[in-house]
Amino acid sequence: MARGYDEAKDRKSKVSLFGKNLVRRSKSTCELCGETGQKLNIFEVGKIEVEPDFDRCIHICDTCMDTIERLKKADENDLRFLNHAIWSEENIVKATAIDLIKQIQGRYSWIDDLLDMVYMDEELEKIIEKIEQK
Repeated sequence: MARGYDEAKDRKSKVSLFGKNLVRRSKSTCELCGETGQKLNIFEVGKIEVEPDFDRCIHICDTCMDTIERLKKADENDLRFLNHAIWSEENIVKATAIDLIKQIQGRYSWIDDLLDMVYMDEELEKIIEKIEQK
């Protein structure tokens, strides 16, 4: 039991080292909804690998974290942050938004419209494929 605890603690420590770079990249705003002045969390996108990867991490607020954790039960207004995230210049943020949209596709027409509007280049498609391999 101690071994698993130590591994989890070590992994959490490695992920927390990304914090400074994520603050710079996000400019201290939630990368999904754009809120400022909120406590931000490091969220690892997709399947959790043995070694943490900065390129698969985003900086998000508690509200977005809560919405992601209860995505299937979220109501329409809880999902409005996707309007912001889908236009991000950061591919990992855009890929996260696309993955979330795909998970709830068909629930609201405006969500389906978002997916139709976004341009996906090869690099973005590869990131989305990695995320979907949960």
